[in-house]
Amino acid sequence: MDVLAILLAGTVILLITLYCLISGVAAMNGTWRSWAAKRNMYQFGRHSYFGFLGIYLLPFLLVGSFLAVCAELGLNWFDGVNTTYVLAPFMLLAVACLFRLPRFMLPAWYKDWLDRGANKDEVLKPEYSSPFTWLRRSGNVHR
Repeated sequence: MDVLAILLAGTVILLITLYCLISGVAAMNGTWRSWAAKRNMYQFGRHSYFGFLGIYLLPFLLVGSFLAVCAELGLNWFDGVNTTYVLAPFMLLAVACLFRLPRFMLPAWYKDWLDRGANKDEVLKPEYSSPFTWLRRSGNVHR
């Protein structure tokens, strides 16, 4: 494969991974909550778990990227079928965010929100509108 193509693909994967990390951490911390009130086209359950997709997609992206780099370097530790077996559990974890996550995989703010009746007005406040809110928020704001 051409070196430029490898660098371009690596940069794209790095940017996707970085966005998944930022959005996943923001969803887990509760600094980004507006996604919980919105119904999206990939939601198959009663409540949205889509905000957690970023954090639970990270293992798939990291392991998949590592295996791709190893394959390019000629370190074929896994052939095509075994790679599928290695990546499948990580992908199933990410796909679970479209249906329903077990309660132990949810952060405390989300469990509390569900226990209080999942009032959508609570999470649609402007301070919870973006995964990048924590970048521009002062430390004195009540969460």
